[in-house]
Parts: sequence; C-alpha cells; structure tokens
Amino acid sequence: MPVSLLHDLRSTLVSWPSGSSAEEEERKEWLALASDPALLSRSGTPAHFTASALPVDPDTGRVCLVLHPRIGAWVQPGGHFESEDSTVVDAAAREMEEETGLGGMVDPVPLRLSRHPAPCGTGEWHLDLQLLAVVPAGRRPRVSPESLDVAWFAVDALPPDIASGVEGLVAAARERLSRSGTPVPPSPAG
Repeated sequence: MPVSLLHDLRSTLVSWPSGSSAEEEERKEWLALASDPALLSRSGTPAHFTASALPVDPDTGRVCLVLHPRIGAWVQPGGHFESEDSTVVDAAAREMEEETGLGGMVDPVPLRLSRHPAPCGTGEWHLDLQLLAVVPAGRRPRVSPESLDVAWFAVDALPPDIASGVEGLVAAARERLSRSGTPVPPSPAG
C-alpha cells in the first residue's frame, strides 16, 4: 500500500469530529492502530481498515444501498483498501463505483467510524471509515458481482433487512447535508 494512504488515513481520523467521549476514545484507538501499514491490507489481524461511502441523492432524499451476499443485509458500498488507493476518499469512491456504478463528490470527513465484525473471513474486525457521497440526480445504480442487489431507498422507508448501524449512518448523512446548507427533502414513498 502507498505510504500516502497511511498518512491520509491518519489525517482523516484527525479530521473526524467525534461527538462524545466514547467516540473520542475510539478515534484514539484507531489512530494508534493507523501507524501499522499491515492494517491497510485485508490480511491485517486482528483488525484492518476499510472505507465506505453512502451515496445520497439530495434532490430526492434517497440513499443507495447494496445487498451484501455474505451477511444477507443491506449496507452502504465499501470495502478493503487496494494498492491503487492513495487516499481514504479514493478507496471509498472506488468501492462505490465498483459496487453500484455510481460516482459523486465524496466528503473527506467521515460521518462515522464503525468497528464491526469482519465478514471477509480475515481478521476479527473491520475498522470502517464511513463517508458521505453526493450523487448527481437521476443516476441509476447497477448490480455488481460483489452484491446480490442494489437500490435507492427513501430514508424513511429503509429495508427491514438493513445491517446494524446503517440507519445511524443515514441519519448522520442527513444531518451533515442539512448543516452544510444542502437540505435533503423528505423522501417520496416507494
């Protein structure tokens, strides 16, 4: 992995606006781990870093999720760092494009940091930097070989089989967009 990625990972973690003392403690733990380049690889144990991006269409108020084949639940697109990734944003944008066919502006400041069991079969934990991606209106996602399905969902009509933590990520995205002056309209039904 490029050295620039490790430096960017640390800068990204420093930029994250933790909202509580528990979140600040989590950030400190991640920063300590972010000095080990082995944790940028999917073979890093007991944990490794990943990046994801939640695609949002602010014109319709919808979010795009993928049906993850290993966990059988809807999640935001994301995954492991690859050798071509120079930054966390590069990795999140690449994963989003690979899994949904969508492109957009990826905010470099994470919405959330998520430590969750690693469904990849290597390591015990994913340390996922969860970013926001604003996607141009009217874009249609496509299903990739990495997922069972991909779809836009109204934020008030998320699927029942959604992965733990995704509802909080969606709420954080709506709040970030609202604070930035990009109001997200109420989602239409269906």
